[in-house]
Amino acid sequence: MKWLATLTSILLLGTPQVLAEPPACDQSEASCVLDAAWTAALLLPEEKRLRLSSAFLEVAQISGDDDVVRKWEDRFDRSAKDLPEYADYGWQVAEPILAAGGLDSLLSLAESRADPLNFGRADVLLAAGKRLHLSDEAAALKVNQAMLNMLANASDFEKPNLAHAAAELAMARCDADLFQQARRSTDAPDNMRYAFWQARIRGDALSLLSAVRAIDNEDDTRDIRRVLDGYRAVLENGYCAPQKTAIGG
Repeated sequence: MKWLATLTSILLLGTPQVLAEPPACDQSEASCVLDAAWTAALLLPEEKRLRLSSAFLEVAQISGDDDVVRKWEDRFDRSAKDLPEYADYGWQVAEPILAAGGLDSLLSLAESRADPLNFGRADVLLAAGKRLHLSDEAAALKVNQAMLNMLANASDFEKPNLAHAAAELAMARCDADLFQQARRSTDAPDNMRYAFWQARIRGDALSLLSAVRAIDNEDDTRDIRRVLDGYRAVLENGYCAPQKTAIGG
């Protein structure tokens, strides 16, 4: 009977430890990601936390969850309806070029850095690629590949912006290979924005909650902004469809 007493002791002692472990997420996904980001933000001075209000409210609003929106409106004593809207500069430039000369004209201007793509060509190509992705995936892929090819001749100043835009387009297209290729060329490939973009492709943002809570930055809001910006892509686009394996799985 000694073995039975020992087993009983193990079970009795072990059970509280198991029960004490909190679930990864016992609310909606958006609520859990926002809460994790707020946990990290608590290290910041109050003034800097308040600067994050727009970013938190934007994600809450995009979630479409009224309870989540109210929670963050109450926290910041601010309405999500008052958030500003921003024009899509990239598309404003890309649309007339595509309409007049098609994709080849846009890419030619971008490669030669000719006006109006002598400045901000990364933003213009990203906007064009995202729009084309909705109607012509082959054209969107062509834009994505062209952006990566342009990295070879890009200035040290432009290269990170171009790589970032290429990574964002690849994420929007659910292209894991091009995403990783572009991510490696950015100036901060390991930041949480890219982690959430990869999670969108993989299909599990909740796996990043512990990493978000572990952010240790008492001075800069940048890490929290990267989390929120990265996760908003999940909310805006949904998760990518599971990739089929070579054997059809």
